[in-house]
Order: sequence, then structure tokens, then C-alpha cells
Amino acid sequence: MKNYLKITINNKVFSNSIWMILEKIISVFGLLFVTSYVAKYIGPSNFGILTYVASIFIIAQALSTFGSEHVLFKRIAKNRKSGINLMMSTSYLRHLVFISLSIGILCYLWVSSDQLTFTFGVATAVAYYFSAIDVFSVYNNAVLNSKLNTYCNITGLLISLIVRYIIAHYELDIRYLCIPIILVTCIPFAMKVYLYHSKKFNFQPRIDKKRYGKYLIKTGTPLAFSTVSAIIYTRVTLFFIMAYCGPSELGIFSVASQLATSWMFITSAFITSYFTKIYTEKDESIALIQAAKLNGSVLFCAIIVILILVLIGKKLILTLYGVAYLQAYDVMLILCINTLFSCMGPVASKFIIFKSGFSFLSLKMMLTMLLSIPSAYFLTKEYGIYGAAISTIITEFLSLTLMNYLFRNGIIFKLHYKMFFIKTYARN
Repeated sequence: MKNYLKITINNKVFSNSIWMILEKIISVFGLLFVTSYVAKYIGPSNFGILTYVASIFIIAQALSTFGSEHVLFKRIAKNRKSGINLMMSTSYLRHLVFISLSIGILCYLWVSSDQLTFTFGVATAVAYYFSAIDVFSVYNNAVLNSKLNTYCNITGLLISLIVRYIIAHYELDIRYLCIPIILVTCIPFAMKVYLYHSKKFNFQPRIDKKRYGKYLIKTGTPLAFSTVSAIIYTRVTLFFIMAYCGPSELGIFSVASQLATSWMFITSAFITSYFTKIYTEKDESIALIQAAKLNGSVLFCAIIVILILVLIGKKLILTLYGVAYLQAYDVMLILCINTLFSCMGPVASKFIIFKSGFSFLSLKMMLTMLLSIPSAYFLTKEYGIYGAAISTIITEFLSLTLMNYLFRNGIIFKLHYKMFFIKTYARN
């Protein structure tokens, strides 16, 4: 009976991973082809402005969630009823924080930027609002029902891509791109809300805003700062590129970054799904072996994909984006090294969460962010987008290794060490 349950769980985890990967394949390739079409149409400079605005609002989104993705995922995976109570009781916090932050950001853009940037800012704010309040994606992933997310996201994506294609094909005013920017998150969110509320639960969620709100703020705030710190240290280079190199160089760097990281949906899907299994493991030594095995698999997958990108990257850029973006290939090669480290980061972070190291993650990310700023500043100022790319490698390597090794007597070092032994993969 025990073996049957284990096989069932493993099959559900694998099936959930496939659904998540399927969704990301369609999302990434759809966005890659249509975004490249749009990038050709609007040029590197305007494409850089789009990237700049999105980078600002993704920070607001991370702050508004209070790190609840990790907290909710772990709670729902362990106890569905308790997780739903927490999810429904704390949703108001997301609305309140995101709207407050967005008003401040839009006021800043109104004063400091041109009309086009502000227009994209409003559209991006609306789009990220729907992403910020979307707790239903976390719920579906936690209960191994990612296929619902796939259906919803693909529907929104396809409609958005069609609208983008029409705008670029007929060379309409660039401001019309605001419509698909909003649709890509609005449609999936509306569908997920409808599907969730159409379910019949055998219990009524208990709404206790005060109690659960305090719990989420206490537990999730360290994770929120951790997430924001991670976003800042991975995107601080974008702000320095905008300041010292201009929007055109930022557009080229964005294309390079997009190509270097576009494949990470594969490792992300497996990590998210397999940690559902690890979170329910009672024996910590077994959980460590499972995490080491997962980390090794992620590393192997990363090496294969990066080698493919090295071989076909230049041709891919010329075909999709055109000669104006050819410089992105050299930058992409540097960023691929950064991606090799960053794709393993979630394994370590989620294992630290498994060990309830919320405060450690927050402190670690803040320290990493503080270290990233001077290196990004000096390298970008001196060497432009190439220096910016090198600074991301330095930061990501420190974040993955030295910073993580300070946790619980070097347990993450043990995780990394074990992944290099064949016997790790021979264990069930």
C-alpha cells in the first residue's frame, strides 16, 4: 500500500511538471516569436523603455505578495483547508499594498519620464495588478493541478499574441501595445477566479483577516524582502544600463537576457512540482538526498541547453530580431554562465524554506543585493552592457554558494556536494 501511494504521488508530481512545462513552452515560444516581431518593429530604444518600466513594477508586485507564494504553497501542500483559509483571509493585503505602491510609482514616472514611458507604465501597472492578486495559480500548483493554470494562461497568451501581431503587422501606433500587455494577465486571472469558485468544497473557508494577516506579515515579510532583494540584485544592472548606456543598449541587453533565460521554465517546473514531494517528507536526510538529486538534474539540463544556445544563438538573433540586435549574442554568452548558477538557486532556497529558514533567506538576499550594487555600478559604468553581464555572474555565484553555505552548518554545501556522487541518484 505504501509503495502504491509513493508511485501515485510520483506520477502526479511528474504529470504536474509536464503540464507546467507545456504551459511555459507555449508561453516562452509564443512570447519569443511575437516579442521579437514587436522588437523589430519598435527598435531597441523603445524595447528598452518597455523593459525598464516592467522592471519597476515587478518590484511592486513582489512587495505586495508578502512572500505568500512560498508560505501558501507550503501550507496548501501540507494542509489544504488551512491553506485556503490563509489564502482567502489575506488577499486584501495584496490589493492594498500593490495599489498604494503603484500610485507612487506612476507619480514618479509622470514627473520624471516622457509621455510614452508613462503610458506604458499605466498599462504595466494594470497588468501586474492582476498578477499580484493571483493566488489561484499558487493553489493549483500546490494541489498538483497545474493544468488549469496552463489552460487559462494559454488562452490569455494566445489572445494577447494575436493582438500584438495585428498591431505590429499593420504598424499601428505603439501605444496600442498597452492592450495586449493588460490582456496577458487579465484574461487568465478572470478564468482562474471563475474556475476556483465553481468548485464545491466540503467546508466553508474561515475568514479571519486580523489573525491570518498578522501571521502572513510575520512569516511572509522576510520572504517578501528576500524576493525583492533578489529582484533588485538581478535587475539593478538594468537601471544602471538605462542610466549610463541608454534605452537602446538596454533593449539589446534585454534580448540577450531573454534568450539566455528563456529555457529556465523547464527546471523551474520540475523544481516546483518535486518540492511538493520534498515538503511532505518526514525524514530530513531523505529530503536532502532528494534535493541533491534534483539539483544535479537541473545542472545537467542547464549544461545541455546552454551548449545548444552557444551553437545556434547568433542565427536565432538574426532570424528573430534582426541585425540591430546582433550585439546581443556576445552578451548572451556571458549571461548563460549566470543562468547556469541561477537555475540552481531555487533548489537551495526552497530547501532552506523546508528547514524554516525564512529569516535567513531575507538576510541573505539583502546582503547579496548590497554586494551587487557596487559591482553592477562600476562594471556597467566602465564596460557597458558587457560589464553589467559580468556583474550578474559574480552576484549569482556568491548567492548560490558562499551565502547559502552559512545556513545551518553548511547544509546547502552538503546538498551541492552530494549531487556529484553517483550513489545519490541510485537511491529511491
